[in-house]
Amino acid sequence: MKKKWFIGIDITKKTLDAVIYDPAKKKADEDNHLLIDNDENGYKLLLKWFRGKKMSLLTIVVCMEYTGVYCVKLCIFLEKKKIDYSLENPLNIKRSMGFVRGKNDKVDASRIAYFCYLHREDLTYSRLASNKMYRLQALQVERKRYVVQAAGYKAFLNEKKGKGIDKSCERAEGMLKKLGADIEDINNDMKDIIENDEALFTSYKLLITIKGIGDVNAINTIIFTNNFQKFQTARRYACYLGIAPFEHTSGTSIKGKTMVSRYGNSQLKADLSQSARCVIKCDPEIMNYFNRKEKEGKAYGVILNAVKFKLVERMFAVVKRGTPYVNIMQYQNVVES
Repeated sequence: MKKKWFIGIDITKKTLDAVIYDPAKKKADEDNHLLIDNDENGYKLLLKWFRGKKMSLLTIVVCMEYTGVYCVKLCIFLEKKKIDYSLENPLNIKRSMGFVRGKNDKVDASRIAYFCYLHREDLTYSRLASNKMYRLQALQVERKRYVVQAAGYKAFLNEKKGKGIDKSCERAEGMLKKLGADIEDINNDMKDIIENDEALFTSYKLLITIKGIGDVNAINTIIFTNNFQKFQTARRYACYLGIAPFEHTSGTSIKGKTMVSRYGNSQLKADLSQSARCVIKCDPEIMNYFNRKEKEGKAYGVILNAVKFKLVERMFAVVKRGTPYVNIMQYQNVVES
Protein backbone atom coordinates (compact mmCIF):
# COMPACT_ATOMS: atom_id res chain seq x y z
CA MET A 1 0.00 0.00 0.00
CA LYS A 2 1.22 3.49 -0.86
CA LYS A 3 2.64 5.43 2.08
CA LYS A 4 0.90 8.70 3.00
CA TRP A 5 2.33 9.51 6.41
CA PHE A 6 6.04 10.08 7.04
CA ILE A 7 7.07 10.14 10.68
CA GLY A 8 10.46 11.15 12.02
CA ILE A 9 11.39 10.02 15.52
CA ASP A 10 14.40 11.31 17.44
CA ILE A 11 15.37 8.72 20.06
CA THR A 12 17.11 9.34 23.38
CA LYS A 13 17.58 7.04 26.34
CA LYS A 14 14.43 8.30 28.14
CA THR A 15 12.28 10.11 25.57
CA LEU A 16 11.05 10.07 21.97
CA ASP A 17 10.24 13.12 19.84
CA ALA A 18 7.90 12.30 16.93
CA VAL A 19 7.11 14.73 14.10
CA ILE A 20 4.89 14.23 11.04
CA TYR A 21 6.02 15.52 7.65
CA ASP A 22 3.18 17.26 5.85
CA PRO A 23 3.64 16.98 2.04
CA ALA A 24 0.89 19.58 1.49
CA LYS A 25 2.83 22.19 3.47
CA LYS A 26 6.11 20.87 2.05
CA LYS A 27 7.72 20.83 5.44
CA ALA A 28 8.04 18.73 8.56
CA ASP A 29 5.19 20.22 10.53
CA GLU A 30 6.51 20.86 14.03
CA ASP A 31 2.97 21.62 15.18
CA ASN A 32 2.33 17.89 14.68
CA HIS A 33 4.83 17.04 17.37
CA LEU A 34 4.59 14.48 20.16
CA LEU A 35 6.96 14.04 23.11
CA ILE A 36 6.64 10.69 24.90
CA ASP A 37 8.63 8.43 27.18
CA ASN A 38 10.79 5.75 25.60
CA ASP A 39 8.84 2.90 27.17
CA GLU A 40 5.76 0.77 26.60
CA ASN A 41 3.37 3.45 27.89
CA GLY A 42 4.94 5.99 25.55
CA TYR A 43 4.55 3.63 22.57
CA LYS A 44 0.84 3.23 23.37
CA LEU A 45 0.48 7.02 23.35
CA LEU A 46 2.22 7.09 19.97
CA LEU A 47 -0.28 4.57 18.58
CA LYS A 48 -3.17 6.57 20.07
CA TRP A 49 -1.72 9.71 18.41
CA PHE A 50 -1.67 7.96 15.03
CA ARG A 51 -5.27 6.81 15.40
CA GLY A 52 -6.38 10.22 16.63
CA LYS A 53 -5.17 11.68 13.33
CA LYS A 54 -7.05 8.93 11.45
CA MET A 55 -3.89 7.38 10.06
CA SER A 56 -4.11 3.89 8.63
CA LEU A 57 -1.20 1.95 10.10
CA LEU A 58 -0.48 0.44 6.68
CA THR A 59 0.10 3.92 5.19
CA ILE A 60 2.62 4.98 7.85
CA VAL A 61 6.39 4.76 7.57
CA VAL A 62 8.52 5.68 10.59
CA CYS A 63 12.12 6.79 10.12
CA MET A 64 14.68 6.75 12.94
CA GLU A 65 18.40 7.01 13.45
CA TYR A 66 19.99 3.78 14.61
CA THR A 67 20.77 4.31 18.31
CA GLY A 68 21.66 0.80 19.42
CA VAL A 69 19.76 -0.54 22.45
CA TYR A 70 17.69 2.66 22.81
CA CYS A 71 15.64 1.89 19.70
CA VAL A 72 15.16 -1.89 20.08
CA LYS A 73 11.98 -1.82 22.20
CA LEU A 74 10.34 0.70 19.88
CA CYS A 75 11.21 -1.47 16.87
CA ILE A 76 9.67 -4.52 18.57
CA PHE A 77 6.49 -2.52 19.23
CA LEU A 78 6.27 -1.27 15.63
CA GLU A 79 6.74 -4.78 14.26
CA LYS A 80 3.97 -6.11 16.50
CA LYS A 81 1.63 -3.42 15.16
CA LYS A 82 2.78 -4.08 11.57
CA ILE A 83 4.00 -0.50 11.11
CA ASP A 84 6.84 -0.18 8.58
CA TYR A 85 9.98 1.55 9.82
CA SER A 86 13.47 2.32 8.59
CA LEU A 87 16.58 2.51 10.78
CA GLU A 88 19.02 4.87 9.12
CA ASN A 89 22.70 5.63 9.65
CA PRO A 90 22.83 9.01 11.48
CA LEU A 91 25.61 10.14 9.11
CA ASN A 92 23.32 9.61 6.09
CA ILE A 93 20.64 11.84 7.58
CA LYS A 94 23.11 14.48 8.71
CA ARG A 95 24.76 14.75 5.29
CA SER A 96 21.45 14.80 3.45
CA MET A 97 20.44 17.94 5.34
CA GLY A 98 23.36 19.99 4.06
CA PHE A 99 24.45 23.01 6.10
CA VAL A 100 22.11 23.58 9.05
CA ARG A 101 22.11 25.80 12.12
CA GLY A 102 21.05 24.80 15.60
CA LYS A 103 19.54 21.59 16.88
CA ASN A 104 17.25 20.16 19.49
CA ASP A 105 15.29 16.91 19.70
CA LYS A 106 12.17 18.39 18.12
CA VAL A 107 14.11 19.92 15.23
CA ASP A 108 16.07 16.69 14.75
CA ALA A 109 12.80 14.73 14.56
CA SER A 110 11.45 17.12 11.91
CA ARG A 111 14.65 16.73 9.87
CA ILE A 112 14.37 12.95 10.09
CA ALA A 113 10.73 13.18 8.95
CA TYR A 114 11.78 15.28 5.96
CA PHE A 115 14.52 12.75 5.14
CA CYS A 116 11.88 10.02 5.31
CA TYR A 117 9.64 11.83 2.81
CA LEU A 118 12.52 12.85 0.54
CA HIS A 119 13.80 9.25 0.24
CA ARG A 120 10.39 7.55 0.40
CA GLU A 121 11.00 5.64 -2.86
CA ASP A 122 14.43 4.35 -1.80
CA LEU A 123 13.83 3.46 1.85
CA THR A 124 14.54 -0.11 2.88
CA TYR A 125 12.24 -1.19 5.67
CA SER A 126 14.09 -2.64 8.63
CA ARG A 127 13.44 -5.78 10.63
CA LEU A 128 15.04 -6.87 13.87
CA ALA A 129 17.23 -9.92 13.86
CA SER A 130 16.13 -13.12 15.58
CA ASN A 131 17.02 -13.90 19.20
CA LYS A 132 19.63 -16.37 17.99
CA MET A 133 21.21 -13.67 15.85
CA TYR A 134 21.34 -11.31 18.84
CA ARG A 135 23.07 -14.00 20.88
CA LEU A 136 25.59 -14.46 18.08
CA GLN A 137 26.18 -10.70 17.94
CA ALA A 138 26.75 -10.56 21.72
CA LEU A 139 29.22 -13.44 21.55
CA GLN A 140 31.00 -11.85 18.59
CA VAL A 141 31.46 -8.60 20.55
CA GLU A 142 32.77 -10.55 23.55
CA ARG A 143 35.15 -12.51 21.35
CA LYS A 144 36.48 -9.33 19.76
CA ARG A 145 37.19 -7.88 23.20
CA TYR A 146 39.23 -10.95 24.21
CA VAL A 147 41.08 -11.04 20.88
CA VAL A 148 42.16 -7.40 21.37
CA GLN A 149 43.37 -8.16 24.89
CA ALA A 150 45.25 -11.25 23.69
CA ALA A 151 46.95 -9.19 20.98
CA GLY A 152 48.16 -6.76 23.66
CA TYR A 153 49.69 -9.54 25.75
CA LYS A 154 51.33 -11.08 22.65
CA ALA A 155 52.89 -7.72 21.80
CA PHE A 156 54.17 -7.37 25.38
CA LEU A 157 55.75 -10.85 25.32
CA ASN A 158 57.39 -10.15 21.94
CA GLU A 159 58.98 -7.02 23.38
CA LYS A 160 60.28 -9.02 26.32
CA LYS A 161 61.68 -11.82 24.14
CA GLY A 162 65.40 -12.31 24.71
CA LYS A 163 65.40 -10.09 27.81
CA GLY A 164 64.79 -12.81 30.34
CA ILE A 165 61.55 -14.06 31.85
CA ASP A 166 60.26 -12.33 34.98
CA LYS A 167 56.99 -12.50 36.88
CA SER A 168 55.32 -9.99 34.58
CA CYS A 169 56.01 -12.33 31.65
CA GLU A 170 54.63 -15.29 33.58
CA ARG A 171 51.45 -13.35 34.39
CA ALA A 172 51.12 -12.27 30.75
CA GLU A 173 51.53 -15.87 29.56
CA GLY A 174 48.90 -16.98 32.09
CA MET A 175 46.47 -14.31 30.89
CA LEU A 176 47.17 -15.23 27.28
CA LYS A 177 46.42 -18.87 28.01
CA LYS A 178 43.20 -17.93 29.84
CA LEU A 179 42.07 -15.64 27.01
CA GLY A 180 42.80 -18.35 24.47
CA ALA A 181 40.59 -20.79 26.39
CA ASP A 182 37.82 -18.18 26.67
CA ILE A 183 37.98 -17.45 22.93
CA GLU A 184 37.74 -21.18 22.19
CA ASP A 185 34.68 -21.46 24.47
CA ILE A 186 33.01 -18.55 22.68
CA ASN A 187 33.76 -20.13 19.29
CA ASN A 188 32.12 -23.35 20.46
CA ASP A 189 29.07 -21.47 21.79
CA MET A 190 28.66 -19.70 18.45
CA LYS A 191 28.93 -22.98 16.56
CA ASP A 192 26.31 -24.55 18.85
CA ILE A 193 23.85 -21.74 18.08
CA ILE A 194 24.45 -22.07 14.34
CA GLU A 195 24.26 -25.86 14.29
CA ASN A 196 20.89 -25.75 16.07
CA ASP A 197 19.35 -23.44 13.47
CA GLU A 198 18.70 -24.99 10.08
CA ALA A 199 18.90 -21.75 8.04
CA LEU A 200 22.08 -20.55 9.76
CA PHE A 201 23.74 -23.94 9.54
CA THR A 202 22.93 -24.24 5.83
CA SER A 203 24.64 -20.90 5.13
CA TYR A 204 27.59 -21.79 7.36
CA LYS A 205 28.20 -25.12 5.58
CA LEU A 206 28.10 -23.39 2.20
CA LEU A 207 30.47 -20.60 3.25
CA ILE A 208 33.20 -22.86 4.59
CA THR A 209 33.38 -24.67 1.23
CA ILE A 210 35.10 -21.54 -0.09
CA LYS A 211 38.89 -21.70 0.17
CA GLY A 212 40.16 -19.17 2.68
CA ILE A 213 36.82 -18.74 4.46
CA GLY A 214 37.03 -20.30 7.90
CA ASP A 215 34.83 -20.18 10.99
CA VAL A 216 35.57 -16.55 11.88
CA ASN A 217 34.72 -15.02 8.50
CA ALA A 218 31.78 -17.37 7.90
CA ILE A 219 30.18 -16.47 11.23
CA ASN A 220 31.03 -12.77 10.85
CA THR A 221 29.31 -12.69 7.47
CA ILE A 222 26.23 -14.51 8.76
CA ILE A 223 25.92 -12.06 11.66
CA PHE A 224 26.50 -8.79 9.81
CA THR A 225 24.35 -9.71 6.79
CA ASN A 226 21.62 -11.10 9.08
CA ASN A 227 22.08 -14.39 7.25
CA PHE A 228 22.17 -12.60 3.87
CA GLN A 229 18.87 -10.77 4.44
CA LYS A 230 20.26 -7.31 5.18
CA PHE A 231 22.28 -6.86 1.97
CA GLN A 232 20.81 -7.91 -1.37
CA THR A 233 24.08 -7.91 -3.31
CA ALA A 234 27.77 -8.59 -2.71
CA ARG A 235 28.55 -5.03 -3.82
CA ARG A 236 26.39 -3.53 -1.05
CA TYR A 237 28.03 -5.67 1.62
CA ALA A 238 31.45 -4.77 0.20
CA CYS A 239 30.50 -1.09 0.56
CA TYR A 240 29.60 -1.73 4.19
CA LEU A 241 32.97 -3.40 4.76
CA GLY A 242 34.79 -0.57 2.97
CA ILE A 243 36.35 -2.69 0.22
CA ALA A 244 34.24 -1.68 -2.79
CA PRO A 245 36.21 0.59 -5.18
CA PHE A 246 34.74 3.92 -6.31
CA GLU A 247 35.76 6.19 -9.14
CA HIS A 248 36.96 9.73 -8.32
CA THR A 249 36.89 11.87 -11.47
CA SER A 250 35.21 15.06 -12.63
CA GLY A 251 35.46 16.67 -16.05
CA THR A 252 38.99 16.96 -17.39
CA SER A 253 40.70 18.40 -14.32
CA ILE A 254 39.99 15.85 -11.57
CA LYS A 255 41.33 12.41 -12.37
CA GLY A 256 41.82 10.72 -9.04
CA LYS A 257 42.58 7.07 -8.50
CA THR A 258 39.79 4.59 -8.03
CA MET A 259 39.78 4.06 -4.29
CA VAL A 260 37.82 2.41 -1.51
CA SER A 261 35.94 4.48 1.03
CA ARG A 262 37.47 5.26 4.41
CA TYR A 263 34.15 4.35 6.00
CA GLY A 264 33.65 0.68 6.77
CA ASN A 265 33.81 -1.96 9.47
CA SER A 266 37.54 -2.10 10.16
CA GLN A 267 37.45 -5.31 12.21
CA LEU A 268 35.52 -7.26 9.59
CA LYS A 269 37.86 -5.91 6.93
CA ALA A 270 40.90 -7.01 8.97
CA ASP A 271 39.48 -10.54 9.41
CA LEU A 272 38.77 -10.75 5.69
CA SER A 273 42.33 -9.60 4.96
CA GLN A 274 43.64 -12.68 6.76
CA SER A 275 41.50 -14.87 4.52
CA ALA A 276 42.66 -13.01 1.42
CA ARG A 277 46.34 -13.55 2.31
CA CYS A 278 45.64 -17.23 2.85
CA VAL A 279 43.70 -17.76 -0.38
CA ILE A 280 46.42 -16.04 -2.44
CA LYS A 281 48.71 -18.91 -1.43
CA CYS A 282 46.31 -21.87 -1.61
CA ASP A 283 43.83 -21.13 -4.43
CA PRO A 284 45.32 -21.53 -7.94
CA GLU A 285 42.72 -19.22 -9.54
CA ILE A 286 43.38 -16.41 -7.04
CA MET A 287 47.11 -17.06 -7.19
CA ASN A 288 47.09 -16.61 -10.99
CA TYR A 289 45.01 -13.46 -10.62
CA PHE A 290 47.41 -12.07 -8.01
CA ASN A 291 50.51 -12.81 -10.13
CA ARG A 292 48.92 -11.28 -13.22
CA LYS A 293 47.99 -8.06 -11.44
CA GLU A 294 51.40 -7.88 -9.79
CA LYS A 295 53.08 -8.07 -13.24
CA GLU A 296 50.80 -5.24 -14.37
CA GLY A 297 52.36 -3.09 -11.64
CA LYS A 298 49.40 -3.01 -9.25
CA ALA A 299 50.25 -2.29 -5.61
CA TYR A 300 49.95 -5.17 -3.14
CA GLY A 301 47.21 -3.44 -1.15
CA VAL A 302 45.13 -2.83 -4.28
CA ILE A 303 45.36 -6.49 -5.30
CA LEU A 304 44.62 -7.68 -1.77
CA ASN A 305 41.50 -5.50 -1.69
CA ALA A 306 40.37 -6.96 -5.03
CA VAL A 307 40.84 -10.48 -3.62
CA LYS A 308 38.71 -9.57 -0.61
CA PHE A 309 35.99 -8.39 -2.96
CA LYS A 310 36.20 -11.69 -4.87
CA LEU A 311 35.75 -13.59 -1.59
CA VAL A 312 32.65 -11.54 -0.76
CA GLU A 313 31.25 -12.28 -4.22
CA ARG A 314 31.89 -16.00 -3.71
CA MET A 315 30.15 -15.96 -0.33
CA PHE A 316 27.03 -14.33 -1.74
CA ALA A 317 27.09 -16.62 -4.78
CA VAL A 318 27.13 -19.91 -2.87
CA VAL A 319 24.40 -18.83 -0.45
CA LYS A 320 22.10 -17.34 -3.11
CA ARG A 321 22.68 -20.38 -5.34
CA GLY A 322 22.33 -22.83 -2.47
CA THR A 323 25.21 -25.02 -3.62
CA PRO A 324 28.82 -25.42 -2.41
CA TYR A 325 31.67 -23.53 -4.03
CA VAL A 326 33.07 -25.20 -7.15
CA ASN A 327 36.75 -24.81 -8.03
CA ILE A 328 36.61 -24.29 -11.81
CA MET A 329 40.38 -24.67 -12.14
CA GLN A 330 40.30 -28.35 -11.23
CA TYR A 331 37.92 -29.08 -14.12
CA GLN A 332 40.06 -26.99 -16.43
CA ASN A 333 43.08 -29.09 -15.49
CA VAL A 334 41.13 -32.30 -16.18
CA VAL A 335 40.12 -31.08 -19.65
CA GLU A 336 43.68 -30.03 -20.49
CA SER A 337 45.12 -33.36 -19.36
